[in-house]
Amino acid sequence: MKIAVITDTYFAVNGVCRTYQELAKYCQRKKIRLDIFTIGKTHHSQKLGSVNIYQFPALWPVKYYYDLPPFDVRIIPKGFKEKLLKTNYDIFHFATPASLGIAGRLILANSKKPKVGAFHTLVAEYASWWAEKNLEKFPATFRNPLAGFSQTAMWKFLKWFYFKMDVVLTPSLAIKSQLKILGRPVVIFPRGVDTELFDPKKKNPKLKEKLPIALYTGRLSIEKNLDLLVKIFKNKEDVKLWFCGDGPYKTGLKAQLPQAKFFGYQQGQKLAEIYASADFFVFPSTTDTFGNVILEAQACGLPTIVTDAGGPKELVKNKINGLIVKPKAKDFSSAIDFLAKNEKIRKTMGQKARANALKTNWPKAFDQLFSTYKKMCNKK
Repeated sequence: MKIAVITDTYFAVNGVCRTYQELAKYCQRKKIRLDIFTIGKTHHSQKLGSVNIYQFPALWPVKYYYDLPPFDVRIIPKGFKEKLLKTNYDIFHFATPASLGIAGRLILANSKKPKVGAFHTLVAEYASWWAEKNLEKFPATFRNPLAGFSQTAMWKFLKWFYFKMDVVLTPSLAIKSQLKILGRPVVIFPRGVDTELFDPKKKNPKLKEKLPIALYTGRLSIEKNLDLLVKIFKNKEDVKLWFCGDGPYKTGLKAQLPQAKFFGYQQGQKLAEIYASADFFVFPSTTDTFGNVILEAQACGLPTIVTDAGGPKELVKNKINGLIVKPKAKDFSSAIDFLAKNEKIRKTMGQKARANALKTNWPKAFDQLFSTYKKMCNKK
C-alpha cells in the first residue's frame, strides 16, 4: 500500500503534528510506503526508510494565527501537482483543510482513488471564538452576528472541502455526531500515548510545592477557554496553578495570574517530569476534538477535570479517573476543590487514569486506521 498524506503542518508542536509524526514511525517499522507532503521554509525532501517527506515553501504566505501554518495565497505550490501525481498512490489522506489541503483537493477532485479527510480541529468554533474575543470592545448587537456569520461561513467551506472525501476521520464520538453536517461517512480514528515516556515514576521532588498542584498543558490561547481558570484562580490561595505551553495569551495570563507558575513550552523528559510532579490536570476547553494532553496526563497518573463539551470528556470516566463538569466557574471550581482536598481519592483516581492510558497506544490506533484504509481500497 502506498499512502500520500497532505498536511499543512508537520514539524510544529501540536496534536496534529504528533499524530502524523507517530504515523511516520509506524510506517517505518512496518516498511509501508508513506509520502508526506507539507509546508516548509524551502523546497526540501527527506527519506526515512519507507517514508518520504516533501516540503513546499509558501510563496505568498499569510500568517493568520500564531502557531498555525501560513496560508499560501498562491494555493498550488510549484512542483506539488507533479510530485503528487507522479506516484500511483493507493490512498490519499488529507490532514488539514488549509492551503496545501485545498491544493490537493483541487488537483485530485476527479481522481477515482480513495480519499480520506481527517477532522482534527473545530475550526468553525474557533472562528466564532476569535471573532467574539477580538471584537470585545464592540456592542453585542454587532459582535454576536459577526461571530455567528464567521462560524456559518467556516462550516460552508468545510462542507466544500470534505465533499470529495470518501470517508471523514474524527477522534471522538462527540465530534462524529457534529460532523453529520458534512454529509459524508464518518469513522473514528483514535489516538495513542507513549506510556514509557509519560509515567508517574518521572515525578521530580525538586518541583514539589507546599500546596496541591493543578496543571494545564497545551496552547495558551483564548479558544482554550483559559479565562475560566483566570476566574477561578485569580483570588485562590489554596491550590497552585501550573501552565506548561506557549501561545498568544501567555502575556495576558501572566498579568492576571502572577501567582501561577509558567514553564513555557516543554517536551520529552522535562514535560513528563512536570506532568508527574503535579497532583491533577485541568482542561477547560470546550472546542477540542480529542485532547492528546489528557492521555499524557493520565499516563503520568493524574486525574483530570474536563468540561462536558467536545471530545475530551470521552477520555474521562466521571468520578472514576477524573471529573466531568459544566464549563462554568462554579462547577469547575468545585471540582478543583474536591480533588485538592481529598488526597486519597485523588491518588486512587490517578491510578485508574494510568490504567486507562495503558490501554491506549499508537500502534493500536494506526492498526485501526489501516483497517479503514483497506476497506476503502477494497471498495474501489
